Amino acid sequence: MNVANPSVKKLLQHYKKISLLGKVKATLDWDLNVNMPPKGSHGRAEQSAYLEEILVQLWLDTDFLDTLASADAKTMTEEEKAIVRNSAHASKFYTKVPKALIIENAKVTSEAFIHWRQAREENNFKGFLPHLKKIIALNQKIAGHLGYQENLYDALLDIYEPALTTSFTKKAFDSLRDELMTLVGHIQKSEKYVTDSPLVEKNIVYPLEKQKELVLGCMKKMGFDMQAGRLDVSPHPFTTTLDRYDIRITNAYKVHDFRESYTAGMHETGHALYEQGIHPDYRDTPLEGGVSFGIHESLSRFWENMVGKNPAYLGYMTPIFQSTYPDVLGNVSEKEFVQLFTMVKPSFIRIEADEVTYALHIILRFEMEHDLLNGTISAEDAPEVWREKSKKYFGIAPMKDSQGILQDVHWAYGNFGYFPSYALGNLYGAQFLKKMKESVHFEEELQKGNLAPIKQWLDTHVHTYGSLYYPRELMKKATGEELNPKYFVAYLKEKYTEIYK
Repeated sequence: MNVANPSVKKLLQHYKKISLLGKVKATLDWDLNVNMPPKGSHGRAEQSAYLEEILVQLWLDTDFLDTLASADAKTMTEEEKAIVRNSAHASKFYTKVPKALIIENAKVTSEAFIHWRQAREENNFKGFLPHLKKIIALNQKIAGHLGYQENLYDALLDIYEPALTTSFTKKAFDSLRDELMTLVGHIQKSEKYVTDSPLVEKNIVYPLEKQKELVLGCMKKMGFDMQAGRLDVSPHPFTTTLDRYDIRITNAYKVHDFRESYTAGMHETGHALYEQGIHPDYRDTPLEGGVSFGIHESLSRFWENMVGKNPAYLGYMTPIFQSTYPDVLGNVSEKEFVQLFTMVKPSFIRIEADEVTYALHIILRFEMEHDLLNGTISAEDAPEVWREKSKKYFGIAPMKDSQGILQDVHWAYGNFGYFPSYALGNLYGAQFLKKMKESVHFEEELQKGNLAPIKQWLDTHVHTYGSLYYPRELMKKATGEELNPKYFVAYLKEKYTEIYK
């Protein structure tokens, strides 16, 4: 990347320190999930808080902020303008939120993770409640310092998806919710509708090593560079970037059901391919990393659902499933695998949800976050409100909080405002697919198991740009138009009408 502007050059020199320290902190967070013993929580909380304090100091460096404020965009290239824009957006959190509040938030959330994990294991919401109340209060304070025009929640949404507002999200989600609930109703009335399979019962065992072997095979076929990343185990699958050439993926395995590790593996690899595909020149600059959580989710959910659960690709995978688990799946047909992976069954657990009902899980969480932050509901009442919404949207209500409000780690991390990006990812991904099909013989390539043209299209039109363009700009550049939710609804209707007739 050719940078000639002296102000931008100065910004880049300082930003590299921020980038490197952020990756050190990411290493600690990865270790917390993968390796750290329970008794290490207090020490890790202090370590994370200390690193956060140094990071805040770097963002608040007077010389850096003065250079940022005086940078003249008139003489800059497109990349230089994006560097300034991204630096200004990222530094806003540190310049507007008091340093003591940032450090307190880092410490509280680090400790909360351990208590959340224990509370989920013991189905004991009260054990996590004091920490949740602290985190909600901290997020309210942070939002107040960041500022907003209409709704306190807007300030937090903007962290994960720049310029996203509550009103826009609510309008999109209200329409999407009605479409999804109607589609689910039609599917449930189909003569082909099934909700269970003898292939995933408790008396059937899918060895964990075989599951990992299958996931690794899929990762390599998708184009993941195994020399620039690795696969580990954690309670909740995730992907994190420790460097442009060190992308860490984790997965979780269920001994009686191989589907979750297969789909989660492709999902997380979708995140990783984005990071591995970003232009190498953007390393350690404000252009590194995915531009937003919504765009990141569009790629992970694209690979998980639009590729991994596509009937054409499942046809290719049929002999691979059969040979991986010959005792259980040796004689299972392609038609049965398609049925197994495309069941539409309202469920309690978000990460286990089918792609038709998945967005309903996100809409529920969006509404919960909004109401908790705005004081419409209390943290004490949240489990019961969760059950009521679950009954309304899915027709079922969890009896255990571990299946309801305690199932996700996001609130323990303090990530209020993150959840909507998952549903936005569905919308972005469907629009990418629509455009991709104009130049890639999508179904034909899936039938052959040839994923290279798909990755190449994403590398060229999405991955390489990193954070050069904001989501709105990126969508127009990649697809020729701004985000349009109709493509996701059309995709679901076409796919599931064919499956369920």
